[in-house]
Amino acid sequence: MPNLTSKIDLSKITQLRTFKINYQNVRNLDYVDNTNLKPQNFEQFKALIPPAAFVAEEQARPAFSADLKHLQSYSLGAFPKGKMLVLVNFDLYAAVKASINQYIQDLAYEGYFATAFKVKGGTPVDLRNFLKGKQPILGALMVGSLPVAWFEMADDFGGAAEFPCDLYFMDLNGTWNDPDGDGKFSEHPTNVAPEIWVGRLWTPSSNGNDAALINDYFNRNHLYRKGLFGASNKALAFVDDDWAGFGDCALDSMFPAANIETITDPTTTDGDRYKAEVQQFRAWAHICAHSSPGGHSFKVPGAASEWIPNTYLRDVNPPNAYFYNLFACSNALFTQADYMAGWYIFDKAGGSTCNGLAAVGSAKTGSMLAFENFYTPMGNGKVIGDAYVDWWKALGAAHDLGMRQWYYGMALLGDPTLNWWTGVVPTLRNPHNNDTFDHYPRLITFQWDPVTIAGATYNVEVDAFRGKWSAETNTTWLISGALIDTSYEHLFVGAQRGRWRVRANVNGRVCPWSEWRYFTFTV
Repeated sequence: MPNLTSKIDLSKITQLRTFKINYQNVRNLDYVDNTNLKPQNFEQFKALIPPAAFVAEEQARPAFSADLKHLQSYSLGAFPKGKMLVLVNFDLYAAVKASINQYIQDLAYEGYFATAFKVKGGTPVDLRNFLKGKQPILGALMVGSLPVAWFEMADDFGGAAEFPCDLYFMDLNGTWNDPDGDGKFSEHPTNVAPEIWVGRLWTPSSNGNDAALINDYFNRNHLYRKGLFGASNKALAFVDDDWAGFGDCALDSMFPAANIETITDPTTTDGDRYKAEVQQFRAWAHICAHSSPGGHSFKVPGAASEWIPNTYLRDVNPPNAYFYNLFACSNALFTQADYMAGWYIFDKAGGSTCNGLAAVGSAKTGSMLAFENFYTPMGNGKVIGDAYVDWWKALGAAHDLGMRQWYYGMALLGDPTLNWWTGVVPTLRNPHNNDTFDHYPRLITFQWDPVTIAGATYNVEVDAFRGKWSAETNTTWLISGALIDTSYEHLFVGAQRGRWRVRANVNGRVCPWSEWRYFTFTV
């Protein structure tokens, strides 16, 4: 790509926080690949996906225990966060069914009602119409290879381009045109804002359908939600030379400035420093580098650029942050084998563990700008998918050429219902699950391990079974005030079953509840 700067018309964008970064003249991203990898094109993609009729089969909801039976079917009280879909490649489903069921149970506990479908064949139009018919929904997680909408531009940065465009599945009421009938959209003239989020779990191997990688992903996802996979509220802005003015990339919209490591000095943003930083445990990492699906390129003053191949994350040292914003040209071209962004969230079997759970990036030359509009909603407590939709909506009622050039390849990889606080969950210690007590008065001490983030306070919820648990009637029995210590004494009422759970609060951010633990008093 030529050395160009892109002029962004800020007057068309709603600023969810006053922009601290000057986006008026941003250096375009170059497609850089020292292996001469060519981006996959539409014809190559079609050759991998044989045509077939569209089929979407709803799957039975997993069974919930008797104590959580109110989560078995939908009610507004039990699922305040809303409905979503989990769409799974038809042939992949049997190998990942147990993982999907666990995921749906985890979502239900947090207030999402998810329904799984096995999906086979069809066109992007078929899949979009299916999503339309399921509204109102928050969004969909697409697991494995499912239909992909492609967009083409004759006036992209420096020439023509064609690329996957997941905005097509997010914007369900807009107009999308393919005037030459070649299977690629090229016009999006009206109602351009999205209604829902879409996340992709398309593996970098097995044409998106690597069951081992997907099962591993959902296992890490489950552990994270239960507080068993670590947590962090720290962030990294690693910004290569051409965008040093980005500074902390507006990550201070979500994190205290003291929690952000900002690396912009051209003498330090090289390959070795990238390798060291990507190994640190952090919540978010924002990586800015000239790239391709095959790797990142980091400029070195007075020397040749240093190339970090996708195989570094795949085979050597998987990354240790949980979430990523990849300002990295074409790094998220998910239909291309071994695309690097995929190795930020998937984990090939080996000696180390990948922590990655979600990443935003682009399938074309371009990436996200207006970072404040993405991080500010998350700073206000929104999960990644909701913040991503807010970012799109803030672009305005029409997408000009500059917006299409920069943003139409954007994809959300991984689970949209997560964020850094999702993993901030206390581990319960005493009493153990299903302990029975026969002492009176019924004074009981609840104990838990502290979360790994400094300054946390805690709430304990206690419930008593009186024919029903409180949650079955959309009520609570007792929730403690803010606790600094990791224990709580409670005088329980009645010879009956009880249960307890704990949540953390970090700087005003209320984190998810732990699992319930049950106990019984016999006297």
